[in-house]
Order: sequence, then structure tokens, then C-alpha cells
Amino acid sequence: MMKKRDGERKPWLHTFEKKWQRALIMILMMLFIACMTISVLFGIDLLLNTDKTSDSSSNAASASAAAVSTEVPTVLPLSSDGGRSYLDSTLFLGDSNTVRFMSFNDEDGRTYTSTQNTIAVVGMGIQAIDTLECEQLSTGTFTMTEAVPLLQPERIIITFGTNNLDGKTTDPTSFITDYAKQLKEIQNSYPSVDLIVNSIPPIASANDYPKVTIAQIELYNQAIMEMCTQNNWKYLNSYETLIDENTKYAKTGYMASDGLHLSEKGLRALFTYIRTHAYITDDDRPQPLNDIPEIIGPLTTLYSVNPLNNQNFDAQVLNPSSQATAQTEASAAASEPAEQTENIPTSTPASTEKTEVPAATEAPAATSAPTADTSASKEKQ
Repeated sequence: MMKKRDGERKPWLHTFEKKWQRALIMILMMLFIACMTISVLFGIDLLLNTDKTSDSSSNAASASAAAVSTEVPTVLPLSSDGGRSYLDSTLFLGDSNTVRFMSFNDEDGRTYTSTQNTIAVVGMGIQAIDTLECEQLSTGTFTMTEAVPLLQPERIIITFGTNNLDGKTTDPTSFITDYAKQLKEIQNSYPSVDLIVNSIPPIASANDYPKVTIAQIELYNQAIMEMCTQNNWKYLNSYETLIDENTKYAKTGYMASDGLHLSEKGLRALFTYIRTHAYITDDDRPQPLNDIPEIIGPLTTLYSVNPLNNQNFDAQVLNPSSQATAQTEASAAASEPAEQTENIPTSTPASTEKTEVPAATEAPAATSAPTADTSASKEKQ
């Protein structure tokens, strides 16, 4: 028998004799094709989404890294020169070295700061920040803590600690606890302000203060820096520009003849450092600003006795001028005082009321007796 030719063979689907069998096979084939198509499309989409997710994660990580890299660290790094406007928009708080900011002229013949942006008292320690009424405004006399929200500064540079030195304390915990408490009160009184804590300046190798030591200054400065880190404040390490790394004392010529207070040369170095380690942020103070009372200025001479040597303050410390000498000069008697741009208010016996002024340091009260009949009293409004 001869085989049938290939052309006469039935299609394989027709090998199923029943129609329903052929229909069922067709349905199953269509379902199979549909499932395969969906699987392929889903796989492609999954791959594309994975790539997008990876890109997004990568972009987010890059953005996060960029944010971290631009964040200003606790210790203020070198920056572009903030200029005079940076100083004028800063409120300076401090002790006798800060008083000198208002008394010495910069290279342009202007005092570094003025009564309009400085609150400072000779002999003042950290404990008096929220108790000593030392800032005169047209509306009364206020503590530093009270004055800050009235003056509404963009930032504060605060320098305290010298009058809290005793030459023997090896544990700065008590000092830092008190300092942090005061700074938090300032911050709470005006949350918009940027708080910059300056280091305690060094002393000269020859000085009039045996109880002040470089070792304790460095110990306290390290503790101040750690305090700033813990509280998200900025630390201005001006100590590094004033210290001679070879002698471990203040650089020659940077201190006045007493070895403790900054000379004209030292102040110039300090303010160059301040301007080139600027901390400028977006101005987030509530707008518009409240009306600022007329600023008369700080009462700089509320203490008559130096807490560091229990002696009366020298006239050149109480009322400094650019006639003050550097540590290498024997005397400035023959020098002419530089022209001052304004008079610095001081406490006088003109007040009819008296108030007890808190001690500048933890030393006995007799070491920081207030000047008689000061004008630090006011009626709270």
C-alpha cells in the first residue's frame, strides 16, 4: 500500500475529532500566550523600576552627603572675610577684654565695636550674666539676658571665663554647668539668635596674675568647645591665633603690660580672626523687628576690685584707651590717646539708689566689691 502524500495529511488540530476538544486547545494556547506576554512585560517594568529606585537612592545619598559637607562644624573654620558688616550685626558680650573692643581703633580708625553692639563689664564672671543689671537703655537698665531680646541681634559672640580662673581647679564641670545654664537662658530669651562662644584668651609669660595659668585656660577652653558641641553652639577658637606654640604663652606684643589684657596688636589679630572665621546664616529673626529702645550703653565699671588679685582695678583696665601699651613697653605716659569715636558709659555715683552687685566669680565677695553708689538699679517695667 502506498503512503499518502504529505500534502494530504490533516492539520494536527484536526486530529482531535470533537469540536469542543479543538476549542479547548485553542483557549489553552491563548491563555498560555497571554501569560507569557504579561510575564515578559512585568519583568521589563520591574527592571526599569529597579533602575529608577537605584538612581533615586543614589541621588538622595548624594544630596545627603552634600548637605553634610556644607554643614558648618562646631569649631568655626576659616572663611571669607565677613567684613565690617559682620561685626556691626553682631552683639558682643563679655568682660574687660570685651570692654577694650570699644576703646581701640582698627586700621580704618574706627573702634572695633561700639556701645550699640557691646555689653561688657570689667571683672565680670559667668555667674553675673543673668543677674547683673549692666546695659542701659532708654527704658531702663537690664541684665545681658534681658537685653538680648530687646536688642534682637543676628548673632552673639560671647567671651567669658577669665574672671572664673583660680589656677588650681582641674575639673571644669562646675564652670561649664554654670556657663551652659547662662547661655541657655540667653538662647531661650531670643531663640532666633546664633550663639558663638569665644575661647578664653591666653596670658603673657610675664603677668601680674599668679593665679591665672595657661594650663587651666587650655583646660577650660577644651571644656567650652565640648559644651558647644553638645548644645549645637559654635566655638570661636581665637586662642589659636593669640598663642605662641613655641613658648605656650601669648605671642609677644599681643598683651598689655599686665600680661592679661589684649594690646592694640593683640586686638587687631583677634578681629582679623573673628572676621575670617565668620558664621553667617539666613536671618530668621521674626519680621518686622520690634522697635529697639535707645541704647545708652553698658555700665562697664560696676566692680572696683579685681577678682584675680584682690586689688583695685588699674585705671587703664577700668577705662582703657589706645594709649595702653603692649607687654614689651615699659610705659605709655608720653603717648597721646587715640581719638575715640564715642564715650563708653561707666557707672557713676550719680544714682540715688544702691544695689548689691553679685560677685564676679566664686571667690569671696570682698574680692569683687562693687563701685560705691553705682547706677545699676532700675525699676522693672
